[in-house]
Amino acid sequence: MSRRHLGKKDARGLAGERVARLFSLAQEEAVRGNDERARKYVALALRMGERHKVPASNKRRYCPECHSYFVPPRNVRVRVRKGMVAMTCLVCGKVQRFPTAHRIRG
Repeated sequence: MSRRHLGKKDARGLAGERVARLFSLAQEEAVRGNDERARKYVALALRMGERHKVPASNKRRYCPECHSYFVPPRNVRVRVRKGMVAMTCLVCGKVQRFPTAHRIRG
């Protein structure tokens, strides 16, 4: 009997659902205080998203350096200044800066 294969669109859709589920599990574990398990879920979701080219919609929820799931104020410091949002990971020290909506328009 031959194996059934999913098409690219079907595989991408399934991978997108799994990535979303892994991020929700990471959030649950991070809130409970199990940071190591949350970090593993984030790393697994990122690897699966890269493999199947799933667009990243959770960029501001984790550290790109150490894959810690952000739970403010426990492991991330958020500052808003001069039209920018600066998010500092308190685990590894990586700083991410994003423009605010006001700065994008004006």
